[in-house]
Amino acid sequence: MNELLVKALSENLPFVIYRKPNDINRFGWFQSDNQLNTVNELTKSCFVFAPFSGEEKVVFYPDECQLDQDTQNFDIDFSEEELSMENSNVDKSFHIQLVSKGIEAIKNDSIKKVVLSRKEEVSINENSYEIYFKRFLKKYPTAFVYWFYHPKVGMWMGATPEQLVKIEHNKVQTVALAGTMVDSDLNDVVWGDKEIKEQQIVTKFIVDALQPFTENLQKTEPYTFKAGSLIHIKTDIQAELSNKENGYKVVKALHPTPALCGFPKKAAHDFIVENEGYNREFYGGYLGEWKFNNLDYSDNSNLFVNLRCMKIEKSKAYLFLGGGVNKDSDPESEYYETVNKSKTVKSIL
Repeated sequence: MNELLVKALSENLPFVIYRKPNDINRFGWFQSDNQLNTVNELTKSCFVFAPFSGEEKVVFYPDECQLDQDTQNFDIDFSEEELSMENSNVDKSFHIQLVSKGIEAIKNDSIKKVVLSRKEEVSINENSYEIYFKRFLKKYPTAFVYWFYHPKVGMWMGATPEQLVKIEHNKVQTVALAGTMVDSDLNDVVWGDKEIKEQQIVTKFIVDALQPFTENLQKTEPYTFKAGSLIHIKTDIQAELSNKENGYKVVKALHPTPALCGFPKKAAHDFIVENEGYNREFYGGYLGEWKFNNLDYSDNSNLFVNLRCMKIEKSKAYLFLGGGVNKDSDPESEYYETVNKSKTVKSIL
C-alpha cells in the first residue's frame, strides 16, 4: 500500500485509507484520476464521504480505484512535546456566548437540544501526515480511523468512536452516544442529570427515526463506554429492515444525529448554520463503505459519524470541537468540554 500512497501524494490523486474498529487490517482505495464523483443518494457500491449539511456526497467507486489491504504498521513514536490543550488564539468568549444563545433558544422552546462547535487552527509538520495517521491507528484501536484526500475537496483525517449505522443483509445496528467525561476509572464514573438527559434524547431520536423503516427493534440499557481519553454514555440499538430497499432511507433519517446536531433535527440544524460562524464542511457528516465490505461488493454497509477529526491544509490543521447543549448546560463548562475533546487529535500531533 505504501507505493500506492506515495504515488497518490506525489501525483495529487484521490485516495482514502481506513481501518475499522477493533481490526488490524487497513483498506486503501486509490483513484486512478482526479475525477470528482458526487451523488445525492446512495445507490451503487462506493466509499462515501458526506458533509454535515447539504445532499451532495463525495464518492469513490471500486471499479475506478485500485483497492489494497495490509496490516497496520505500529512502528511509530509519539512526540515528547505536548500541544497545549487550551489554545490562546481561540476566541473563548465567542463560544461561551454561542452556548448561552443555545441555552436561551432551548428555554424559549424553539429547540430541545443543540450541539454547538468551534473550529481551532494548529500548526503541523507538512512532512508528517503519514506519521499522524499511524499515531491515530496506534492510539485509537476501537475507533474508525481514516485518511481521506481529494484535490478538489481537501485532506481530512480522524478517529471516530461513533457508528452512524451498520447494515448486514436486513439487520441494522447503530448506537446512541452522548455525554462526555475525561478519562477516569470506569467503575467510579457517576453521570449527572445533564449527560443522562442528553443521552436519552439521542436514544429516543434514533428509535423514532428507525421505526418507519424497521421492525423487531431492540436496545440495551445505557452503559459507560471509553473512547480514547474520553468516556461517554452509550446505548446499542438494533432492528431489521422491513424492506431491503429501506437502507438509504434509514441513513437519511438518522443523519445528522442529535449527537452532532440536536433535536428537533431541522430546528437544531438551522440554529447551527445561522449561529456557529463557520462552515462545518465534513465535520459531523459521515463516511464509510456503502454496499461494500472490505475488498468486495456486498449487501453490507458500514458508516461512521465524522467526529474527532481534522482538516489538513499544508502546515495547518483545523480541529472541529463540539458538545451537546441543553437547558442545564453551563457555558464555561461546555467550552472546557471542547478543550478536553481536542485531546484526541492533539495527542497525535
